[in-house]
Amino acid sequence: MSGNGIDPQWEPVAGRLPAGQFEIGKDGAGLLVVGFDGSGPSRNALAYAAGLARRDGAALLIAFVESLNTASLWFFAGSPIIPDSGADLAEELREELRGAGVPWQFVSLRGDPARALETLASTHMADGIVVGRSRSPWRGSVAAHLAKRAHRTVLIVL
Repeated sequence: MSGNGIDPQWEPVAGRLPAGQFEIGKDGAGLLVVGFDGSGPSRNALAYAAGLARRDGAALLIAFVESLNTASLWFFAGSPIIPDSGADLAEELREELRGAGVPWQFVSLRGDPARALETLASTHMADGIVVGRSRSPWRGSVAAHLAKRAHRTVLIVL
């Protein structure tokens, strides 16, 4: 978040170039997508990405992806109840990035996390994706899926 008092959700996230423009062979990153779910590894990834963005003059597009095949859907009287995890994380992000000196924006998505992060990065022409290591040994690792299938740099932070 820039230290100018502007609400970070409304800061520009296009990095150093106007939206829709892409520069081949530039020095450093212009936009990084960060997978964030509030876990320790995702906080480490956020901290790493914020430092990298600050040094490169880049922006962060931080994404929480809620997988619909997890226990995040509860049912009450036949209707699904989806917790408002994204809104809770947005408040945490404001605290985490206060004084970081980088423009950022938060988005909350639903679907397959690896596919959603890659699609988001592709849509916004991001230079890379930063994620934390997997927290769950029995589910597929988002980091491993991205490392195998992404069409851009993937940084996996421990």
